[in-house]
Amino acid sequence: MEHLCAFYFSGTGNTRHIAKFLTQRLSSRFETELFDVASPISDGALQKADVVLLAFPIYGSAPPIPMREFVARFRSHWAGKRVIIAETQYFFSGDGAASLGRTLEHYGARVIAAEHFNMPNNLADCKIFPIRNGEAAQKKVRRAEKRASAFAERILGGKKRRRGFHTASHAVGYYCQRKYWRKNEEKKRTQLKIDPTRCVGCGACVEKCPVANLKKENGKTVAIGKCVLCYRCVNLCPKSAITLFGSAPPAVRYKGIEH
Repeated sequence: MEHLCAFYFSGTGNTRHIAKFLTQRLSSRFETELFDVASPISDGALQKADVVLLAFPIYGSAPPIPMREFVARFRSHWAGKRVIIAETQYFFSGDGAASLGRTLEHYGARVIAAEHFNMPNNLADCKIFPIRNGEAAQKKVRRAEKRASAFAERILGGKKRRRGFHTASHAVGYYCQRKYWRKNEEKKRTQLKIDPTRCVGCGACVEKCPVANLKKENGKTVAIGKCVLCYRCVNLCPKSAITLFGSAPPAVRYKGIEH
């Protein structure tokens, strides 16, 4: 039986859920392991994989920084690897999966399947898209699971599905989002805001930040400027003290699909 290693990055749990769901569906053919790229990963985890599943959310049609760094760190290990990409998004990304797939293929990997999965919104401090919890969120999750089941069946049946690799998808993703996102991405990493009048120093955000961007000073949380824009802390804060793209405290925080 071939070995499949799944590597994911997930801010608020949406992508982790899809990664786990897919590995379970693919376990009839593969021995599977699941890894969070925000945790330490050894060379051996990737080297032993016959097939690699990469799962990540998309920000401005670009993969998140931790996933890009993971792929680049192990660039010498990708040659000859068969790769499956599962990209999560709120609505539409154009070429979200292919935006990382092209890099992988440059390193010598072969992307055998790629799909996009619409999941609940977690941008709690933005007013454009509503936050849905409970049954409203679960409806969207069930649709994504149905799509994931069909995707897994296609993989098991040897049928190709490479979402986002079309030339038109590339143009839409680049010119409508990624071109502008990448210009400002580094600046955005320093723009996380923590209201000291709201922060009670509970430390929940410090403990859960995937890249140690937060620390406590004088009983309050402060950011050190290397945010990866995952929105985990914004949604975790019990006092709605943290904002990123928005300017007002979140009226409703995304609770995640496992609640």
